[in-house]
Amino acid sequence: MKRLFLLLILIGNCQSNDDHYQITLMSYNVMLLPSVLVFERDQITRAHLLTKAKFLRSTDILCLQEVFQIKPREILLNALSETYPYSTPILGDEDGKNEWNEIWNDHINSSPLKLISGGVTILSKWPIIYAVQYFYKHTCSAHNFVRTGFVYAKILYGKYKYPIHVFGTHLQPNDYRGCFLYGEDKIREKQMYELNNFLQLRNISSNEFVFILGDLNVNKYNRKQYEKMLEILNVHEQYLYSSSISCSWDSSFNAMTNPRHGSQLLDYVLIHKNHTPKSMFWYNLITDRMASKQWRLLGENHLFYDTRNIPLLELSDHYPVIGFFNQSKQQWSYRPSGVLTYVKLITVDTNLPVIIVDRELQIGTSTNETGSLFILTNNGTPRRHRCLRSEQYILLIDGNRPEFYLSDEKFLRLKYGKEHVNRYLKIIQIDNKSTCIKTNSTIIFQSRLSTGYYYVNNQNSQLCSCTNNRKQAQLFRLIEVERRNITCIMEHEK
Repeated sequence: MKRLFLLLILIGNCQSNDDHYQITLMSYNVMLLPSVLVFERDQITRAHLLTKAKFLRSTDILCLQEVFQIKPREILLNALSETYPYSTPILGDEDGKNEWNEIWNDHINSSPLKLISGGVTILSKWPIIYAVQYFYKHTCSAHNFVRTGFVYAKILYGKYKYPIHVFGTHLQPNDYRGCFLYGEDKIREKQMYELNNFLQLRNISSNEFVFILGDLNVNKYNRKQYEKMLEILNVHEQYLYSSSISCSWDSSFNAMTNPRHGSQLLDYVLIHKNHTPKSMFWYNLITDRMASKQWRLLGENHLFYDTRNIPLLELSDHYPVIGFFNQSKQQWSYRPSGVLTYVKLITVDTNLPVIIVDRELQIGTSTNETGSLFILTNNGTPRRHRCLRSEQYILLIDGNRPEFYLSDEKFLRLKYGKEHVNRYLKIIQIDNKSTCIKTNSTIIFQSRLSTGYYYVNNQNSQLCSCTNNRKQAQLFRLIEVERRNITCIMEHEK
């Protein structure tokens, strides 16, 4: 009888351990910024699109950063509550002040200079039994006005109620101004020391997992800063899964980023060295999921010929990062959705190619003539989602010289640089409408000028937006030449 009892205990422990290793966490900076910073940006539409993103519901625990703006965050958090019934309040938000079990450095939170919440929250599918908000003593630049800190949550994970400990934070960003005394890297180090000191005071059992995740604003490819981060936080190095892309801030192809910062890896789901099971390997996966439909940066009510009102499929300026063990039973086969799609255009009635002559788009004179190569995108950069749908807005870019974009003149012309882009053509499929426009589809283009909507036609062999009669629109065949999977272009730092 004793042997049977011991066997049942061993089986129960094995099941419990296996349960541990199925845990998944995600960190995502969703860029729902204070309205004072973004003014006209349509964050409401983007919040609704985030609620439809299935990947946001795929993990056990989700840490969000930059959930600042009230209405968009309410839309997002209310929708996610169906998946994550347990959550902490938002760091530094006055409405949730009485819901914390502990508040550290509350004098910082109460300072009249702290005008904006910390924008960090932890959502969980499993009960959160203890929650703490901690405000950093050290900040600089614009973050002197933000209630910057971290959120600590103790969570009972799985059917065996295994205790795990999660720290979610958003460290001092690099904005290159206002941090004259120490510099952003030194401020971040001070913040990490604060987090680590707090962690040590918890006296957490070595048998319980400890995770630190968030937008840490430490570029993995700046080896000096990255290794210092690993040392201070006492965490294992970030190992990227085989299908992961190499950056979480993609200034090469994410139109919501500021390209002056360069592509970087800033976001992490890290596991503490003193709280890691033997023979287990912890992975991170960065995935660039896209919105289910296009949205416009400044909203539907703005005239589309405003150069700032670009059509986008991006959901944020950051990409989400997922953390999991090597024994996870989930399938992590995500692949980057960004592609460069090279196409040629041929007239349906005369079978003549579209060519670029002195940067003007013209119709060729012979069916034997080689058509010009274009990059076609349904996003604000050359990168686009794999699926191109009818009625989406697209850009045509010179396939051989991608620094030239379609401009905003009546006669279609390519100009140097994105700053000249003011012509977003709507692509409309005429034949056999399907979910995605495919090669050999028959299409027309519609443009919007300050004087109204026009269709692209052929006038004296030159393409122009010169008819508002749809029946007079020039019919084209879309010939897809090549697709190239792309990822961010990294400039590795030493």
